[in-house]
Amino acid sequence: MAISNIESILRHPWDYYRVPKSALGFYEASTDTDRADIVVAHSFGTLTGETSVNRLLADLALDQADGRPVAADRTLVNAIPDGDKHFDLVVEGPITNLVGQGVGTYGVLEQVRTFMEGRDLKLALMIAQRRHVGRVMLQAKRLGINSIAPANLPSQFEPGSMQLGTRSSAEWLMREVLGAPVLKYQKKL
Repeated sequence: MAISNIESILRHPWDYYRVPKSALGFYEASTDTDRADIVVAHSFGTLTGETSVNRLLADLALDQADGRPVAADRTLVNAIPDGDKHFDLVVEGPITNLVGQGVGTYGVLEQVRTFMEGRDLKLALMIAQRRHVGRVMLQAKRLGINSIAPANLPSQFEPGSMQLGTRSSAEWLMREVLGAPVLKYQKKL
């Protein structure tokens, strides 16, 4: 199994450059977000206060909902008062760590895929921190989820976050560059 992953890297090295590029905040924003039939919001770090990036992401997800179902992980849902009332799917579980343990982005997407299949939903609008959304969309594609992202996603980091990698741009880039091969090996990217 490890040999086939190494062979894949050697045959398709450009796949590994997509993650670092997205980790710098480059992603393809859709101008037609109304096409999506579900909104999926991903937390970034552990802070949930009024000025946190998770609050911005939760507010953006709810602003984009417009009658569509909204899915998010527990951290993001906790960023707004009475969060459970506003989300159709709340994914529970611990945040991910540096070796891919915990629910994390992929775990959220697995549950979203099941939710979408059960309701015949075809296109997800991904809401995530600007440097996170590119990997979110790559992982969604890996799971067979068609997705788009809006323009102007928040780009702030959370210096007080307990999740390593979400506190600064330098930490995030290191996390993504070192984490991409781990996620590839785990078949999550």
